Amino acid sequence: MTGILDKIFCDKKVELGTVKRKLALPDLKMRIANNKYEIRDIRMSLESSKMSSIIAEIKPRTPFKGELLNKHDPVDIAKIYAENGAAALSILTESSYFGGSIFTLEKARGCVDVPLLRKDFIFDEYQIYEARAFGADFFLLIATWLDKNHLADLLSLGKELGLPALVETHNENDMEKAFEVGASILGINNRDLTNGKTDLEIARRLIPIALQVPDKLMVCESGIHSRNEIEEFEKLGAHSFLIGESLMTAENIGVKLREFTGDRKISTKN
Repeated sequence: MTGILDKIFCDKKVELGTVKRKLALPDLKMRIANNKYEIRDIRMSLESSKMSSIIAEIKPRTPFKGELLNKHDPVDIAKIYAENGAAALSILTESSYFGGSIFTLEKARGCVDVPLLRKDFIFDEYQIYEARAFGADFFLLIATWLDKNHLADLLSLGKELGLPALVETHNENDMEKAFEVGASILGINNRDLTNGKTDLEIARRLIPIALQVPDKLMVCESGIHSRNEIEEFEKLGAHSFLIGESLMTAENIGVKLREFTGDRKISTKN
């Protein structure tokens, strides 16, 4: 894929060199050995949700729509999400294009009890150790950009560290790669990463394909704006929904999240 996705990964490679010089891999492994983070079971969290299962995303900005945070502290948003029924949180840690930080992941780990996804443009083993060291419970791999062998290697390292991966797909070729490497949590991203546009027909087309292989947990990503859409995709077979912009830009984040889960009660903590 050409366009912004390639540019993000290219810039990420340059940035990662600086990150590694500041915190070398042996030091990162020592941090993992010394920390007390117990990995929370993402499958259990998503499958045991009494309402619709929402992975609520903290995304300060996007290269397509600009700033989304609206002066909110990202950790305060994490608390609002947890208090209003999120089954898990997705935390953007990419800084240059999405305004995220690995330290937001670490801070959120200390104040919420739900599983945390490290959402970033991951291509290097170091980034998976980093995810584990800073408190992630699972991490994102983008099948569109990673070849099958690379994807398999990163997935395998995650398993060694106790971290499952959400393997994100966008088309039939991605889905085939995910099947071949044995991914157990499949994301279906409705967003075209070259231009930012969303098309829910992608999920409508790919969910039946994903259902052909048993025991896969399916996460519908991007472009969800209403409770009706969630109900439609649940009927098709989706197990969970990763939602960012619709929540980040909502007038009342807690109320909007409860609407997505199917619980319209208003939290007094928002």
